[in-house]
Amino acid sequence: MSFPDQDGETSPADLLRLIQERFRDWGLAGQRLTLSHQGRDYLVSCDETAFTVYRLVRRCHLPPGRPGWPVCLVTAETMVDETTPPLPAPDEFASGLSLFEWLDLIAKTFRS
Repeated sequence: MSFPDQDGETSPADLLRLIQERFRDWGLAGQRLTLSHQGRDYLVSCDETAFTVYRLVRRCHLPPGRPGWPVCLVTAETMVDETTPPLPAPDEFASGLSLFEWLDLIAKTFRS
């Protein structure tokens, strides 16, 4: 998958619009998708307000909900990608994937 200006020049609103278009094309818009990467589970969704990749914590003793943390978030106002700043190695909280790598993995995993 290719997006224009992967160098960060695309505004968050334009980036979200492009991601939403891809998810609609793939038939995945509005769905909550679970996938695994390097033995860890993630919840992915893209709807009218945001694209999110959320790390799920196994056997977590927190109340019901989504125990874990976001690793990638795109809204009309902001884009947060855990791989954007340099991370110290090893970082147990990092997924190791950039936004565009997440989109490639989602396409390969769920596209029919």
